[in-house]
Formats: sequence, C-alpha cells, structure tokens
Amino acid sequence: MTRSGEHDARWGIRSLVILSAVSVVALLLLRSVGGPDSIATAPELISSPTTSTPPPSPTSTVPPGTTAAPTTTTSIPAVPPVEALIPVTVDALRRDVAASVGFVLTQQGTGSGVVISEDLLVTNAHVVWPGTTVSLVFLNGATYQGRVIAVDPFVDLAVIDISGLCRKPPPIARGSTADVAVHDSLWVVGYPLPSEFTPEPTVDAGTLIGFSDWEFTGVRWFTVDAPAIGGQSGGAVVDEFGRLVGISTFGSTASLTSIGIDDVLARVDALLEAEEVRGLDPRAVPRGGGRRTLDVSLEGEWDQQLFLGWLPGGVEVTVVGNGVSLAARTIGGEEIASGSGLLEFTPGPVFPVIIAAAGPATNAQLAASLPFVSFEDPDHGKTLAREGMTAGVYDVGHDRDFFYLELTAGETASVTIESAARTHLWVYGPDGALIAEDIDDSGFIRNNASVDFTSITAGRYIVALESSLSTISGYTVVTR
Repeated sequence: MTRSGEHDARWGIRSLVILSAVSVVALLLLRSVGGPDSIATAPELISSPTTSTPPPSPTSTVPPGTTAAPTTTTSIPAVPPVEALIPVTVDALRRDVAASVGFVLTQQGTGSGVVISEDLLVTNAHVVWPGTTVSLVFLNGATYQGRVIAVDPFVDLAVIDISGLCRKPPPIARGSTADVAVHDSLWVVGYPLPSEFTPEPTVDAGTLIGFSDWEFTGVRWFTVDAPAIGGQSGGAVVDEFGRLVGISTFGSTASLTSIGIDDVLARVDALLEAEEVRGLDPRAVPRGGGRRTLDVSLEGEWDQQLFLGWLPGGVEVTVVGNGVSLAARTIGGEEIASGSGLLEFTPGPVFPVIIAAAGPATNAQLAASLPFVSFEDPDHGKTLAREGMTAGVYDVGHDRDFFYLELTAGETASVTIESAARTHLWVYGPDGALIAEDIDDSGFIRNNASVDFTSITAGRYIVALESSLSTISGYTVVTR
C-alpha cells in the first residue's frame, strides 16, 4: 500500500495483487504451523484521533481491553563515529539492512516496516489503517501477526508490537537527519510487490533533493529523487553507511518523501507514553452490523455521507437511491463503481467497501442488497474560530469534510489547509453558492490550498475540503 501518485491501478489488478499476496503469506505460514511466529486471525479495527487547537501531541490509539504498549525503549543500537564507518555495498544492504525491514500485509494491501527495537516495528499509518493486527514476513523466514498499538495520522506513523516474535530480526542501525544534506546519496529498502507476488526486499538508490517542515507537527521531511513504488511505504531510507535516516512515506514516480528518523523516534516515544490530546473527537471505523435501508440527509453539494459494508468477495451488490449520486470505493478510495441513483458491482477480495452518497441538498433513502452501517464523521459541521486553527482527519481515501465559518457583511477572510495530502478547497456562501476555490500542488511539501474572499452578506459560510490521497491523513484549517 502506498500514497504514491493517485493509485493508478485498476480494481481488478489491485484485487489480484492482494489475493496473490495473501496466498503467498498463507503458504509461508503453513511452513510454520504451530510455531510461535505463526499468524493468527485476520485484522480487526482501531480508532484514530482528531484534534482541535491547540496543536496536538501524538495520541495512543490502544484499543479498549488490550494491554498497553511494551515499555521497551526505541533506542536503536549505536554505531561507530563517521570516521570509522565504511560505505555500505548493495549486497550488504540486501543482506543486513533488509534483515531489519519487514513485509507488511493487511486487508487493504501491502507495505513495509522497520524494526527499531527488539519489540517494536514502525510503518506508516496509511499502511495499517484501519486494522489492529497485520501480517509480517521477515528476511530470516519468520512470520508473525503484529499488533497495532498506536497510530498518528498527522505524521503518518504506526507502531507495531512484535514482542512475541521468537526469531527476532535485528534492530536497524540508527543514523540522523542531521548527518545528511542535499545532494547526499541515500538508499531506499522496502517491499514493493514484484510481479511474482513474492515478498522480496528491493534496494533503490537516490539523491536527497530537499527538506520540508510542517510546523504544526514539528516534523521534518526530506525528499529523494527515487520513485515511490507501491508497497514501499513504511520502508527504510538509509545513508551511505547503512544507517537509518528516515521512513519512506509517500511520493510519485519521480520522487519519494520520508519522515526524518529523529522525529520518528520522538513521535514513537510520545505515542508509547500515551500523551493525551485535548479536544479529541472519538472516531472509529465501524465493523459489522448495519441495515439494508439507509437514510441520507445532505446539506448541499459540499456534503458527503458515507456507509461502510463488510462485504464477501464475489457477491453482486446493488444500491438504489433516487436523486443521489452514488459511488462504491475501497476504504483506500479506489472507485469500484459509480452512478446516479443506482449502483451495481461485485466486490473483490479487498474489503471493507465504502458507499459515498453526494449531491444537492436532499433527504433520501438508499436500498441495498447487503447491510451497510453509517460512517459518522466528527469533522462534519464543526464551527471554525474566526481566527485560529482547527485540526481534523481524512478518515478514508478521498474523504470530504466541511466546516462552518460565521462572518458579518464585508469581512475579508483567509482560509488555508495545511496537510500532507493534496487538498481541494471550496468556500460556499450562506445561500449555497460557490464563491472561492483552490487546489493545492502537493500538500505542505510545496504549497497549501488557500483562498481569500470578502463576505457579501452576514451569515454562515461553508468551508469544504477533500483529500486526493487514498488513505487516512491529518490536516489543519487555518482561518485569519
């Protein structure tokens, strides 16, 4: 799974990839049936936090009723001083560094993860969301069901507990982003899924081309001119000596952006300490249950209502709703089918499936052939401060949120969205008419979506935003 580009793969291809990956891991597990490293049940779901001002510290998302995170340190083994180091070879990267990088399999796709201590592996939040467990395969042949113990959507990090793994891979050697500079050579080690669908780590070379800072998170990112390949998310970016300097996160066919390791470890420590964030709105991806008759209430074209179905693969599904634009998507945002008033589709092995209802202001009912449950989004309909910052979360791929902003006549207002996600921003007047719009280039890495406008009449204005990313991501709405 990756944030690379905008998910060009078609539904059928993606389904085949996931199904084949599941089969490969299943075969690997059969070799160790009854062993301590075998994988158990399929992933379940976790909750993810959102915040409002002041800026948040990361928040633990340990599911209720489970034990707390292991109290292990995130300290990565020390390495000799630079003058005593020898530049690493490609063979050493494939043998030694790759030994500390795991293949991560979820219900939604695949990714990579890095062993940072004896009991902990880190990956991207978008790789694991919304699961509470993931299947892991390591270069030494060990397979394991790791437990997701914390998720931070703002920095796109997740922490996996591997304390029960017997054949433990070695923690990776640590470097620092302070030791690398623009034009330095770096290496990317991860598990982009190859054509034969066999978990096999790859090594790609690149050059560091720049740094970016998102002030709200206090995290430094850097970009390498290596392509971001599907499945590489959560992998290791190492310096010329094989020391970890970042966790690969998102990018395009031309570049890969990673989180600096110093900030990764600081965020992981904070997550394990379960630092509390003020103003949290509870949110969770619902599981199970649901109804076949679904009530839809839309305020306007800026509104979107989501329904979630845990659907068996290969069973035809129909959804009927007169006067409503409908789309069926994976939870990562990949479109399966769309239509006005009628959906007919057959889901593949990737589930759950989201039904998105949109359109003009309306009240309607959907009739579905299988049960769905309403996905309540706590970011819908919040009131923004006239001047300030409010944080929210894109809960699913291509999520659309909206907020209210009260203005008097003749006020000049500015709205800026800060996020790692490319964002489409709209502002609607009290009468529902569109008055301002912007689409950013590529999130905070280059610029943010931002509009300036003057209110014509007093009343409640609507600020709507939609992510172009295929997964969970944090954002802030800054009003001035």
